Amino acid sequence: MTEHDLVRRFAPVFDEVGAGAVAREHERRQPYAEVRALRDAGFTRITLPVTYGGDGASHGELFELLAELARRDSNLAQLLRSHFSFVDRLIHAPASPARDARLSLLADGAIHGNATFERGPAKVGEFATRVTRDELGFRLDGRKFYSTGTLFADLVSVAAERDGRHVSVLVRTDAPGLTRVDDWAGFGQRMTGSGSTVFENVRIAEQDILEPDDRPSHGGAFVQLVLLAVVTGIGRAIVDDAARFVRARTRSYSHASATRAADDPIVQETVGELSSLSFAADGALALAVTALERSSEAIRGGASEDEQRARIAEADVATARAQLVVLPNVLRAATGLFEVGGASATDEALALDRHWRNARTVASHNPARYKARALGDRLVNGTAVASWWTSGEA
Repeated sequence: MTEHDLVRRFAPVFDEVGAGAVAREHERRQPYAEVRALRDAGFTRITLPVTYGGDGASHGELFELLAELARRDSNLAQLLRSHFSFVDRLIHAPASPARDARLSLLADGAIHGNATFERGPAKVGEFATRVTRDELGFRLDGRKFYSTGTLFADLVSVAAERDGRHVSVLVRTDAPGLTRVDDWAGFGQRMTGSGSTVFENVRIAEQDILEPDDRPSHGGAFVQLVLLAVVTGIGRAIVDDAARFVRARTRSYSHASATRAADDPIVQETVGELSSLSFAADGALALAVTALERSSEAIRGGASEDEQRARIAEADVATARAQLVVLPNVLRAATGLFEVGGASATDEALALDRHWRNARTVASHNPARYKARALGDRLVNGTAVASWWTSGEA
């Protein structure tokens, strides 16, 4: 199955779940039904191996599909970020009973969420969330924020500390003591389930506590590329909405270049520029995804560790460069969109402002200025671009 085959296959369900995107934006209504529709259509299983009921979709296919989903509703594409990252980690992990068990959960339709970052006293590189042992076994306590997708998830991986070491704990979201709070207050991406997840004396099994390993991983580039696919999809939606608005517009100006907006060369030029800005985002995303696929081939093909790390470093560089193309071009397009019409383009019923708010919110996840500096440091001093980063109190 080719990338275009998958896009055609999922286009109807994408259209279905995207149909209410503007209404959800106005009402701040979480897309529970839409996530179920995507799961029922098999979208959450597309990257699983065929032996687990998936499509074995490539990275190129996945990120094109995410961009097309974001074209309909950027929230839906972002909220599945941790899910597809979790699948990707399992696919690239060595065979083991634990890996097989987790892949089976995903094959049965489980959706994975995120519980990594915190608001609180923990410093950069540390977590206040703790795994402790008592007379009953192991327990998990803490509070996470930016828990993107966890409102809709069945499983969540929790970054925590155990005896001073970082661990990852897999927890079911219906576990006693786990509470999901819809308190994300950002002005964009408001339906991604990115609020708090609270763990109070959550009992966990020892086999669900994983110590970190030092195997080469392109996970940092992967999760950033999901965000870039989301913004790329927003860029496509901007072009769609601009053309739709102009085609329907009947009002004009006495000093306009044509009596109809659709015939006005200045308006046509503006729409053409928006299309080129979106095209630049498409191209940058595709190039970065190609670098990610090369790293995947090295890892899964059993290349030497040095070769794997070299390919991952290339993916990190390509992703950082793509960030500096995708984000400013789509943000520019989100503002330029309003040049195709007058004050009527600001009508709240159209919600055209959502494109800038959503793109700006996604772009704030990993500040691009730091990536520009990192690229310059690499070119001037040979310093590697960081594969992974975290946040916390200074």
